[in-house]
Amino acid sequence: MFRFNGSTSSKLSNEKKKAEETATESQATKSSTAMDLILPLRVLVLPLRTFSQLAQKPTAKGLITLAALIVVVSALAQYASATKIILTIDGQLTSFLATSGFSDWLVRTFTSTIIYVLMYWLVFAVGLALTGRFFKGREISLRSSFVILGYLLSVLVVLYAVRVAMYLALPPISFGISSWPPTEKAGIDDAVALMTQTWGPLYVYQFGTYFSLVAFAWLVLLGGIAVKAMREVSWTKASIVSFLGFLFTGLLFGLP
Repeated sequence: MFRFNGSTSSKLSNEKKKAEETATESQATKSSTAMDLILPLRVLVLPLRTFSQLAQKPTAKGLITLAALIVVVSALAQYASATKIILTIDGQLTSFLATSGFSDWLVRTFTSTIIYVLMYWLVFAVGLALTGRFFKGREISLRSSFVILGYLLSVLVVLYAVRVAMYLALPPISFGISSWPPTEKAGIDDAVALMTQTWGPLYVYQFGTYFSLVAFAWLVLLGGIAVKAMREVSWTKASIVSFLGFLFTGLLFGLP
């Protein structure tokens, strides 16, 4: 029969406790990472609580999920819009998707959209961070401000998803041209007029168009909540900071 003295038993107990603590820490880390990755969703559903947590512990993990969502949904929106474009090639009606110019157009449009999103983020983040300093409150680094305010772009995921649904619900339009987009001013004016005439009266198109204004107002609202959480100022000051920051962004880029 084996016998263990007191020191050996205590040593085994300590090792077991350390193993359990390590396992608990590992599970907590995995749980924390999972929660960080869904931050873009939490910002939309529970903005005040989420931004308060981010103000205490800024993390960029959720921006990975957000970037992936923006890339996927914006690409889907471009593709959905292309399905509604019918060209006339050699006297035959041809879907834009079946032409050789579609892939080049998609890459160019997708690239310009991503650059637009990045510039939008840069401008409104700088605007809110710098404007917020005039109202004092809790000091926060510019880097942390960029990370926290980056989660405001979650609104764009919803905006692009609405556009996907809008384009899929719209009827296709037959343009009397052989390539897309038109390059001459007359061709551009004719295309815009035809889209306005065909899609303008439809409620789904009107909803999709006006939703850009809704998304902008949503950004301003969330911006105020983010500033409130970061700087711990009054709601009035936070609202003014958000309004001024996004006003400057809107003047530069228009509605998202």
